[in-house]
Amino acid sequence: MRTSDHIDLFDSETQEDWFPTYKELRDEFPIYQIPGSKIFVLTRYEDVMHVLRHSDRFINGYATTRHPSSQKIYEEKGFPKQSVLGTNPPVHKLYRNMVDSHFNIEGSAKWSDQITALANNLIDDFCADGEVEFLSSFALPLPAIMITTILGMPLDDFDQLKKWSAAWVLPFSGPLSEEKENWVAEQGVEFQNYILEHVHDRRQNPRDDVISHLTHGVFGDERPLTDSEIVRIIDHLYIGGNETTTFALTSGLWILLRENGLYEKIVNDRNLVEPFIEEVLRLESPTQGLYRETTQDEEFHGMEIPKGSTIHIRYAAANRDERIFENPEQVDLERKNLKRHMAFSLGEHHCPGSGLSRTEQRLAWHVILDRLPELSLNEEKNDYKHMPGLVLRSLNELHVKFKPSEPISK
Repeated sequence: MRTSDHIDLFDSETQEDWFPTYKELRDEFPIYQIPGSKIFVLTRYEDVMHVLRHSDRFINGYATTRHPSSQKIYEEKGFPKQSVLGTNPPVHKLYRNMVDSHFNIEGSAKWSDQITALANNLIDDFCADGEVEFLSSFALPLPAIMITTILGMPLDDFDQLKKWSAAWVLPFSGPLSEEKENWVAEQGVEFQNYILEHVHDRRQNPRDDVISHLTHGVFGDERPLTDSEIVRIIDHLYIGGNETTTFALTSGLWILLRENGLYEKIVNDRNLVEPFIEEVLRLESPTQGLYRETTQDEEFHGMEIPKGSTIHIRYAAANRDERIFENPEQVDLERKNLKRHMAFSLGEHHCPGSGLSRTEQRLAWHVILDRLPELSLNEEKNDYKHMPGLVLRSLNELHVKFKPSEPISK
């Protein structure tokens, strides 16, 4: 009988190319316990869906902060690390009701002109060069500048905000030393207190932004939100509002240019942009997986999971499950179940920024295809390596070439 002893989800080679390991897990070890832990990994679509459908039995609660000294930093200098947007039913819906209208497809539409203008301005900076490192020059600043604007933070603080954002996601790369985790906590507390300054300002000087909306909003038709609640919501929205879209745009351009004939096909038929976005999200899910905790004893595929265990639901593995998606490794722009992927999760805890992300990606792709003719990968500069980590997936960089053109706003 085969065992899973050879599987190491923290191995750098595994993380560089997850997909053979995902297939092995789905086929032979659909419930896999990470050695030496109480963490159980699910990789089949229906198993992940079962967890998402039963949010009373599989609850949020897993903390990336592991060292007591790091937790103490949040307790003494800032606010709890756990976002209230990650709370569990029934209160979760009340928090989501306060933000969803700003970030769903309808709410995001009001920003369409600004997203398009920003995409053009970013391309103006490099379109005459004939080549660019796409992640840092376009995929990163576009969603980061937009979420900064939508939430209501000054763009003058953009460089510092990105440093805090990078620190925020660092624990998802894997276990950190106590010293490194304490540094992350200090950065997190600085960000929290920065947000708090803006909350205090908006109480006296409201504007048309999300911080003002939360500061003057009513929770459950009963009371205003506390400072702690607002800070933790904004903290969550800022990170979720830029990192995953950056990763999706970068992976999308890689897929677009590496697949034979795909670039020409979409250039000639812009109706294919939206299905292309969904296939990119399915194939290269920016968030590979997240955690839940069991409130009772559970069982998957004959393995007993004790109450209080951690379940790691692997969205990216489920998104390539051949039991659900025919020819799952291929880009299929006519896929019948195109939107059944779990890149933004599903159900009550689906990503609150999914609508904004899709809007940004859609508008960005139209500008890219219009403004950067004859796109190709710059093979001399690319190694196509991904950042290490268990949870997030992104290329470290992506160099492309194109036919030089003149800026349109200069």
